[in-house]
Amino acid sequence: MAERSDTQKHRRKPNTRLVMIAAAIGGALVLLISALLNTPSGGGGSGIGGPGREGASPATPPVFEAKAGTCLHWTEPDAADIRQVKCGERHLFEVAGKADLAADFAATAPYPSAEQWQQLKQERCTTVATQYLGGRLDPNGRFTVGAFTPSEQGWSSGDRKLHCGLQQPGPSGKLFASKGTVAKQDQSNIYEVGRCLGINGTDVWDPVDCAQPHSVEITGTVDLGAQFPAGYPSESDQDGFLATRCGELTAEYAGSPTAVADKKLVAYWDTLPEESWDAGSRQVNCKASAQLPDGSGLAPITGSIKDDVQVGQEPAPQDTAPIQPGVPAAGER
Repeated sequence: MAERSDTQKHRRKPNTRLVMIAAAIGGALVLLISALLNTPSGGGGSGIGGPGREGASPATPPVFEAKAGTCLHWTEPDAADIRQVKCGERHLFEVAGKADLAADFAATAPYPSAEQWQQLKQERCTTVATQYLGGRLDPNGRFTVGAFTPSEQGWSSGDRKLHCGLQQPGPSGKLFASKGTVAKQDQSNIYEVGRCLGINGTDVWDPVDCAQPHSVEITGTVDLGAQFPAGYPSESDQDGFLATRCGELTAEYAGSPTAVADKKLVAYWDTLPEESWDAGSRQVNCKASAQLPDGSGLAPITGSIKDDVQVGQEPAPQDTAPIQPGVPAAGER
């Protein structure tokens, strides 16, 4: 029993850290997107994608006139090529609707601060996105709420519309593209088997090739709905089942029942909170990672558990470059 308790401790730490990172970049994401899409153009226009904005023409509906259900995509780091696309194509943002802030701010109100925009996005856009999905937004899922804010110029002219939507950011803040509408996808926060997640210091980071230093390797996917058809299982019930099932899947993936121990790794898994279950999420990942010798965090791993593995004894180098919210990620999630 003591051994299992220690395993559960390792299971929770990487996932909790990932959620904290995602939460931390939320405010930066909404504000950078706002800056990218609302920068005034030379002749006193109001920025990209709207009336008087760069790239807008009578034949091309402005991005900010896009209705709920519209999908937007861009490939340039500064989003200069933002455009509407079919949702079946790769896209970075799905419009969920608008939140009118006119009742909250008088005509003479100053432009909101970064903290205020973050709070408004969380309060108002979460409601808009939840309604858009018929009440089935997983707050812990792979899609998060984003927003386009009015520019300062637009704000001073009376624009009080917050344009809300859904996107898929990684821990670095970069956005990963998806295909299809969110309502028709599984929102479970999972990765495909064989994926490795990067490492930044001791933090879980964006996906990388397993030959590069990484924090986590995905060794399996489990559908908890098949095991618990009667309703939401407690975390202890999930742990009890996953301790065995993830052990089996990891051994099968690695090619040996002793690979985890032999290579000084730790097998662990995610569990689903009840709010995720209520939103329809059912899948979790089984994973393999390693702890630093002093137990202070995740150790960098090079190589797949299927082959030769090197486990670092010191934290991975930490990338001190600024978070890049809104910039398209180069690879797949």
